[in-house]
Amino acid sequence: MAPPVFKDLRTIPLYLSGLSFVLLLFHAIIPETRFRRYYGRLVDTTYDAQFREKPEFREPLITRLLQLMRLPCCLALAILGYHTMKIGGEEEGSNNLVSLIFLSYSALLSLASVAGTKKWRSITSAHLSFTHFVAFCIYITRDVVPLAVEGTPADIKEGAVAWVRLALLGVTGVIIPGLIPRKYYPIDPLEPSEPADSQTASYLSWLFYDFLDPIVYTAFKNTNLQFSDLPVLADDDKAKYLARTGFPTIDPVTLGRKRSIIISLLIHYKKQYALMLLAALVQSVNEFAAPIATNRILASLEPGGENTNIKPWVWILWLGTGPIIGSMCNQIYIYLQNLNVVRVQAILTQLILVHSMRVRLSTVWDKPEESKETSLVRSESETTSTIASETTTPNIDTVSLPESSDDTTIQGSESTTLLPSSSAQSAISVDSVSVSKKDGADKADKEKAEEKKTEDYIGKINNFLTTDSHMLLLAQNWMQPAVLVLRIFFCMGLLYTILGWSALVGMGVMIICLPLPGYIGKMMMKYQRVKMKKSDGRLSAVTQMMNVLRMIKLFAWENKVEKQLAEKREEELKYILWGEMLDLLNGAMNSIFPAATMISTYATYTLAMKQQLTASKMFSSMVVFVLFAGHLQRLFYLIPGVLRAKVSLERIGEFINNGELYSDLKASVTPPPESSTTDSTKLFIQDATFTWEKPGSAHSSAQSKRRNFRLQPDGELEFHTGSINLICGPTASGKTSLLMALLGEMYFQPTLPTGTFNLPREGGVAYAAQETWVLNETIRENILFGSPYDKERFDKVIYQTGLERDLKLFDAGDMTEVGEKGITLSGGQKARITLARAVYSRAQVVLLDDVLSALDVHTSQWVATKCLGGDLLKGRTVLLVTHNVLLCEPIADYVISLGQDGRIVSKGSVSEALKKNAQLRDKVKADEKAKVQAEIDGAVEADEGGGDETGTEAAEAKKKDSGKLIVAEEMAVGHLSWEAAKLYATSLGGPLFWIVFFVGLTLGGLVAVFQKWFLGYWSSQYESRPTSEVPVGLYLGIYSAFFGAEMFFDFGVALIFTLGALGASRTIHQRLIKSILSSTLRWLDTVPISRVIARCSQDCQVVDGVLPNMLSGIFFITTHLIINFIGVIISAGWPALIPGVIVAVSGITFGQIYIKAQLPIKRHMSNSRSPVLSHVGAALHGLVSIRAYGAQAAFETESLRRIDNYSRTTRTSYNLNRWIAVRMDTLGAVFSATVAAYLVYGRDLNSGSVGFTLSLISAFSSMLLIWVRVLNEVEVEGNSIERIRDFLVIDHEPEPTESGKPPAYWPASGELHVQELSAKYSADGPEVLKNITFSLKSGQRMGIVGRTGAGKSTVALALLRAIPTTGSIIYDGRDVSEVNLDVLRSHITIIPQHPELLAGTLRENLDPFGEHDDATLNDALRASGLYHTQVEGAEGGVGLDTDVTSGGTNFSQGQRQILALARAILRRSKIVILDEATAAIDHDTDHAIQESLRTEFKDTTVITVAHRLQTIMHSDKIMVLDAGEAVELDDPRSLLQRDRSFFKSLVDESSDKDALYAAAGL
Repeated sequence: MAPPVFKDLRTIPLYLSGLSFVLLLFHAIIPETRFRRYYGRLVDTTYDAQFREKPEFREPLITRLLQLMRLPCCLALAILGYHTMKIGGEEEGSNNLVSLIFLSYSALLSLASVAGTKKWRSITSAHLSFTHFVAFCIYITRDVVPLAVEGTPADIKEGAVAWVRLALLGVTGVIIPGLIPRKYYPIDPLEPSEPADSQTASYLSWLFYDFLDPIVYTAFKNTNLQFSDLPVLADDDKAKYLARTGFPTIDPVTLGRKRSIIISLLIHYKKQYALMLLAALVQSVNEFAAPIATNRILASLEPGGENTNIKPWVWILWLGTGPIIGSMCNQIYIYLQNLNVVRVQAILTQLILVHSMRVRLSTVWDKPEESKETSLVRSESETTSTIASETTTPNIDTVSLPESSDDTTIQGSESTTLLPSSSAQSAISVDSVSVSKKDGADKADKEKAEEKKTEDYIGKINNFLTTDSHMLLLAQNWMQPAVLVLRIFFCMGLLYTILGWSALVGMGVMIICLPLPGYIGKMMMKYQRVKMKKSDGRLSAVTQMMNVLRMIKLFAWENKVEKQLAEKREEELKYILWGEMLDLLNGAMNSIFPAATMISTYATYTLAMKQQLTASKMFSSMVVFVLFAGHLQRLFYLIPGVLRAKVSLERIGEFINNGELYSDLKASVTPPPESSTTDSTKLFIQDATFTWEKPGSAHSSAQSKRRNFRLQPDGELEFHTGSINLICGPTASGKTSLLMALLGEMYFQPTLPTGTFNLPREGGVAYAAQETWVLNETIRENILFGSPYDKERFDKVIYQTGLERDLKLFDAGDMTEVGEKGITLSGGQKARITLARAVYSRAQVVLLDDVLSALDVHTSQWVATKCLGGDLLKGRTVLLVTHNVLLCEPIADYVISLGQDGRIVSKGSVSEALKKNAQLRDKVKADEKAKVQAEIDGAVEADEGGGDETGTEAAEAKKKDSGKLIVAEEMAVGHLSWEAAKLYATSLGGPLFWIVFFVGLTLGGLVAVFQKWFLGYWSSQYESRPTSEVPVGLYLGIYSAFFGAEMFFDFGVALIFTLGALGASRTIHQRLIKSILSSTLRWLDTVPISRVIARCSQDCQVVDGVLPNMLSGIFFITTHLIINFIGVIISAGWPALIPGVIVAVSGITFGQIYIKAQLPIKRHMSNSRSPVLSHVGAALHGLVSIRAYGAQAAFETESLRRIDNYSRTTRTSYNLNRWIAVRMDTLGAVFSATVAAYLVYGRDLNSGSVGFTLSLISAFSSMLLIWVRVLNEVEVEGNSIERIRDFLVIDHEPEPTESGKPPAYWPASGELHVQELSAKYSADGPEVLKNITFSLKSGQRMGIVGRTGAGKSTVALALLRAIPTTGSIIYDGRDVSEVNLDVLRSHITIIPQHPELLAGTLRENLDPFGEHDDATLNDALRASGLYHTQVEGAEGGVGLDTDVTSGGTNFSQGQRQILALARAILRRSKIVILDEATAAIDHDTDHAIQESLRTEFKDTTVITVAHRLQTIMHSDKIMVLDAGEAVELDDPRSLLQRDRSFFKSLVDESSDKDALYAAAGL
């Protein structure tokens, strides 16, 4: 009897139809009311939005076609419903009527989805799909399920009509809804972006990742896949949206309080994690399809086995569909996991940049006791503008700062007195060799000193963005251990079902063993922390090496620096080895614990329970034990990885949770009394002192290694608004510090209650630093700096800053790329571009820090007259730091003169300042004497606005019409090259290594197969003899012996490969560093530092861990795969070869298609990472300028764009992994089900044979699929080897040879003969020096003059063989072309205009390799003129233990030049080249230095390139260069006596003719 109509399942679709009708009524009314926005949270209400009219947002044609196809199906269903009601009896009349009503309503919905308006099409389609899906499930239950349990379909009376109806419902409720593209809903309807394919893909396409088919097809057809071919990035994956939504939860400043970054991420992504957990739980249950199906299939085939009503085909179907469903769940889990990884990487990358620009970096890792007073958290009103604020920061151009418990705050940029050195050698810096001068030092003290050494913050932050960021993938596995534990318990539960309470014994054994992995995990976490610190140190050293690599090469320090890096690498590798050893131990536990569990379970089941291990129990339990072992192995693998990731996240969290914020300027200043009438638009300082250390901190009172400079402008200092204010004073008097104080770079301390200062920012602030800072962009973009392009204003700026002639040197003009750190430009050109940036801006306050020091006098006069005195700066408040008082006197309205103690000596008009300040009067007189140099350069430089020496790439830039200098990163095409594979293979070991390795692998694989065979033999004994006669104890012993042998071979092979991989890591890193150090200057000019950092960080990380692990895995799987395949053929016969070949061919085909797409995408992924790193590095180098201009927002926007490019490639790469995985898993599942059906229904075999064959084939197929995937991954990760190899085959300088070693006494003199010397910047470039010939006797001096591009600095490079040359250079009787470069350069010293200093102490900069004692070092400092920049007995000062930040940015430019001179004095070379070496030093100090150098370099040949004519006039010879040719060469006296002498005409036209003739002895 049929159930009542309201109890029949077929009435459910009618109920749903009624609910659908009510909801459609609401849809007709609510969108027209004020409740629309609330309704829109549940139902799409964007159908009438304007963006829906755009082509990319319109309903796709495929949707309309599918809806149109569904309409006749729905009509057919309605007709079938009517037919069923007509032929049905009274008994089913009511139910048939219900079905007819439902199907008729469905037909109306289908019609509305086709012919309705936009408002109705989408919602009616959704209602129709859902109701038909429910109806389909109901009829499956009624008609299909009974067939599985030997029942009768409920609708059997309807015959074919029932099956047609079921098929049509499957089409309308499953297939078509699964194929209809999803509707795109933009996160911002007002600014929608182009939807990504993943956002509009249908459900079936999304489950199988078919939306990637277009990119896969494109890559398959075209091996050179372009970045533009990649799918667009979804709007909810874009960094701007992620930052906007993520910062309120993750950023401590925006949040308003400190919080663990791990907790913040868990809160922010709680929805994704919940979905991941759900997918993991479904997969956990579904993965037992294989063991249950195996057990039931074999049980049904066993004679006299358990009776079951469920037919075998059901279990076979589950054997096929179960893994597919499980794979889909797994891919959903990994998809969400990778989605989170990309988003977290984007957020943290942006957050690290933002945080770097808003805090004092020196306080991030510094945690003094008083840190509680400087809370990171600001009020809500303050934090709102934090990211794009115009506040300033301390001198964070000094990115490399000291990190220690009591020495971590940034130093000032000025110094006072010279301190005696300490008695003990200071802690060795990142770039110095450890040379201890104090005997008996305790090891712990050394380690403590090592921790306190100066840090390179850029290296640390680079590590955050590379190594630590890479660890985020492991961090997203945090919930997997808990899920795996749950799966292990599921395994034990199923084992209990199969083997009874013996499974509990196995569980007990496992629980007993669990504490050991926990202990190993703690050890791994400990070593990971230390390893990361060592990686930080190495990467910091590499970063600093790249920053000063030109100096390293010109000083012949390559071998010593290589040795330093090798030592740091060894320290890192030591902890990598410890980690790998713990990994091996962890892997051993992976094998021992499951084996112990299985042995104890089988022993209990057979010995204690006296039960038989039949085929069904044996093979099904084996499958469960395999799952159990796999879960346990993955658990032990994941826990250390999660712990490592936790360390990395904590490191990043420590960074973003700490640091002293740069407060708003108003908040940092004590307001003046209410009675004060101070105008907020005025620029002034009143009753204030400024220091580089926080007042009252432990650092400010420290007397060792700290420079306690204090800027003390007593009383009130008010600058003239709308005028040029001149700031002058001797070297190290605090001129730069005065600008820094106004910018908020220094700590403000009021000396009186009225103390305050003000820098009006309403009209904007522009700043030109003395140490020029340019972006790796075009000249135009560097000048615009984000401002709109105004051609008239731009051209005027170019004219006034004297850049017109310089731009003519480049075919691309102002569109020429300047290169990284402006490598294509000279110092003068960079200075004028920095000046042009400030002038072009419309800021009302312009701060110029000694912008004239890098210019020759003619150019200085041009800039002073046309630019500083021009109309573009008229009416703007200009603060100009300069030594050239006389030049700026006509345009200056106000002069502030500082003394060496940081106090103001005089202030007022120029005449007033001269009356008050005798030292200033003397300086002006010295300027008047030196003014004649302008005539020299003025006549030589025929064109207006000529600059100084062009950069080393200027001439060659003429060839580059596009203006591009930095070459695009080359990207390999196709498969991993044989050369790259050979590089790694040979680095792993020689022939003996590979023989031992493969023999061990083969023996291990054979033992594993015999172990499985023995289990089968054991189970078969119960069929031929009584249970009591089976020697269980013996069999357990034999099985345990097999397992022990397998462990021995596997562990031994793993140990051998680990040691080989460690050697490969050492060798490859060594070769990489050696290759970079021996590269040509030309290569350095064209390759950004970020690329080198990427090779030394993320690529070396792959070589250290990921690649060797995958490679050993592929070798292991390959060996076992071959042995298993042979076992399958032997056990199942030759027919098994056919399905094996099918699986192999299919897997390899899919793999090849996948790898063709993944390889180029992976390469794009690697290449798109470097711009992110380089942008952050550029920002860190120019933090002061960025904050001064208030350009934080612009840099953050550019960072977001670069992050999006990286995310675009990463998302595509990760999704491609899902594409191949789901196809491989589906192939394996269908194959296993097909074979199972054949074995059950196609052949008459017993249960043992079926089970054994089925398990072997299943294991073989799954192993083959894993092999294909891992092989592809190896090739993808091998891209890192390919990238490293690209840096091994670059252009190198000649290697040292035995024949190139001169005698030990060489050179005995500085005699130099140059004959027909010509030079190029590259082998295929034009000649920039042409047939230069000159001779110098030992001790002689030669001055070189010439106009821009004449080749003055090029002479120095040619003498050092730093560029390709022809002709001969004879140095002390030996042709330098026959002398090794390291020997040559170690005996010629060059002092550049912009010297480079290393992070560390002053001692380490003067003597980085511990070759001199302190007395010698102090003598060199005295001889270099450092005393002339100090006040005797003043507090604080410069000593050998004084800290030097990276690049020496805590020293003034003049002090850096003095230290470079001291370094040259120490080298005692026979030839010294001074290239504008005293340009930034005041005249008095310069005069004293020149007198000192005449003594120190008495027997030294000196070649001087200088703008100050007085220095050149004392030379023995003067060479005038023009266009790379020597137009005149003789001593000054002869040149002045020669008729028609070019040099004589210049001197005769000068205003100081008599003084110059007198200097020449005439």
